[in-house]
Amino acid sequence: MNSTQAQLLTAFLADERAWHSGDQLAGQIGVSRESVWKAINGLRKRGYQIESRKNRGYRYQGSTALDELAIRLMAGSRFSGPITVEQTVASTQELAKRAVSQTNPPQLAAFFADEQTAGYGRLGRSFYSPAQTGLYFSLILPNPTNDLTKVGLLTTSVAVSVLRVLQATFPAQPFGLKWVNDLYLNQRKVGGIITEASLELESTSAAAFIVGIGLNLTTADFPAPLSSLAGGIAPGTTVDRNRLAATLIAAISQDYQAYPTTAWLPFYRTHSLILGKPVTVRVAGQNISGCAETIDENGALVVALPSGERRHLMSGEVTRVVMD
Repeated sequence: MNSTQAQLLTAFLADERAWHSGDQLAGQIGVSRESVWKAINGLRKRGYQIESRKNRGYRYQGSTALDELAIRLMAGSRFSGPITVEQTVASTQELAKRAVSQTNPPQLAAFFADEQTAGYGRLGRSFYSPAQTGLYFSLILPNPTNDLTKVGLLTTSVAVSVLRVLQATFPAQPFGLKWVNDLYLNQRKVGGIITEASLELESTSAAAFIVGIGLNLTTADFPAPLSSLAGGIAPGTTVDRNRLAATLIAAISQDYQAYPTTAWLPFYRTHSLILGKPVTVRVAGQNISGCAETIDENGALVVALPSGERRHLMSGEVTRVVMD
């Protein structure tokens, strides 16, 4: 994006609902009307939707392109770290890990990709990440406590942050959470969250957390193994991924700082899809079956076994849920 395009985008985002005349934009930026026209065409080619109308000028209507500048402008002061956007990468988690290894101490940062060729989630499972239809990103979150004992509450707080943003963006959609951090809609997985720690070897504490998030926004077609399991949040619609990206990184970076508290648990429990239901959880190669009772004060899933014993599970995968 050249400087004229960047200045135009800044002007549009400063007041998105307003019409801007060509003369007004030219005077504001200090270029000719012809330069404004060329820059607007350039923005359109990059995926920005800019309406033009005689005697009114131009008005910004959103974007289909994932763009670093747009995310930065929309996030504003709500996100203080650098933002990187790539077209195609193996995994945004790998980008974030590389950045952590090169920065001491770790700093808040966000890494986005339009497409991932080797995106992954919990337990190393691949996450289908096609171009243009999803939002795939990783955040470096410096650990405010240097403690690992409450990491279950971190994953809980991130899930709540993401879910609240999605509810505000898609208010008609009945989202739910499947422990640990899968996002579901109409019994299909529409998103996943993975939390990894960057360890300080000398103290065996976590210097930072690397949180990866993948969301199927308008994805309609999935490979055969996933077609009956995964879904998109809003197929057939247009989603301004830049706005959603800015809102998500702002919310997560703000909320996670209080993660050692249990403030997020009531919301998480309310939106859980498995509590009160018979489940089977795969843990360290073994299946544990019982009733999912609650999420405890450390973020662990409490499963009541037929024997009466209660197991508090900090990790694992719910492989079976008996729905009503």
